[in-house]
Amino acid sequence: QILVAETSQGRGVIGVVDGYKPKGIEAEADIQKRKEFLRKIGYKF
Repeated sequence: QILVAETSQGRGVIGVVDGYKPKGIEAEADIQKRKEFLRKIGYKF
């Protein structure tokens, strides 16, 4: 979705809505699980 504003000088894009808000903050265990998964699929850090 695009946020557009209109004034006497014309219209302009104010911002873009690009997704949902975060579900929360990663705990240390979550970070470790994510890194293990990335290594398993071949991602290099």
